[in-house]
Amino acid sequence: MKTNRSGCFCALAGATLLLAVAVGTADVPGGQPGWFGGIYKVVSSNDPLFPATDTREYFLDFGRGVQADQSSGSVAVSVRVNPNVRVRILAWQYFPAQGRILIGNPFAEGSRNAVALGAWKMTGLANGVLFERGNHQVVLHRAGPNDY
Repeated sequence: MKTNRSGCFCALAGATLLLAVAVGTADVPGGQPGWFGGIYKVVSSNDPLFPATDTREYFLDFGRGVQADQSSGSVAVSVRVNPNVRVRILAWQYFPAQGRILIGNPFAEGSRNAVALGAWKMTGLANGVLFERGNHQVVLHRAGPNDY
């Protein structure tokens, strides 16, 4: 079965360019105006995509994150079930007009589009951000050195 990976790349690159122009100096939750990035720890969640418990911890590393010239990138999602840690690299894209972030696989075999795992409305908190989709909520706080 032959796939068209260049088509996937072109579609993602075009969407990224449009969003990079649109983000401008948008107020992004969780940091300075126009900025959202760094490492966050899931402190509570009822979302099945991040089923955090007392023995299972999730960390999301957005790297440099959203800036005036960048509204998409990769996120390292780490799951720690002591003593084991698994890391999965996913793609994220921020839509400033809706205040939403989409996280998903950057490509799928046999598909021309990235595959979304979820799209959340973002709301800034004192020490992090709240992701909401439907009845599900994920509270992320900035991770400190003692968290990992």
